[in-house]
Amino acid sequence: GVRLWKGKKLVNLDFLNVSDESRQRSQECLERVLRDQDINFTELAPDRAVGVLKVREDKLNLYGMVYGGDVFNLMDVVAGIANLCGGGYGPTVSGNIEYISSTRGQKELVCRGVARKVGRTFSHIDTEVLGEDGKLLAKGSFVYFNH
Repeated sequence: GVRLWKGKKLVNLDFLNVSDESRQRSQECLERVLRDQDINFTELAPDRAVGVLKVREDKLNLYGMVYGGDVFNLMDVVAGIANLCGGGYGPTVSGNIEYISSTRGQKELVCRGVARKVGRTFSHIDTEVLGEDGKLLAKGSFVYFNH
């Protein structure tokens, strides 16, 4: 099945129902995202994914907050993995987010993505970003085109 790093442990996503070719492409993509985006997944289930982004100095803007684009990217990546976990496979069609509260002082951002609907053509994924203190920082919704 598709394998994914969860911390330092390799995890099999045996619940995925995709072709062998899709599994291989997904595995390669997920391993690249984990390596390049520095997002550690702490939960993977048939309809959800939770990813944690450690806040480093290079992620902060001149106001001491995480760049909005980095928050959006975290949400899109986690939503895409939640789509895959729910049985969808495809690119982002749209993403909307609302910045609720400042990320200033946060050491990590926790993003939860939940598949609201995974259809044959489109998937709808809801996301939220929390600080390490559990405070809601942002929420969003994403649509993916499944092929």
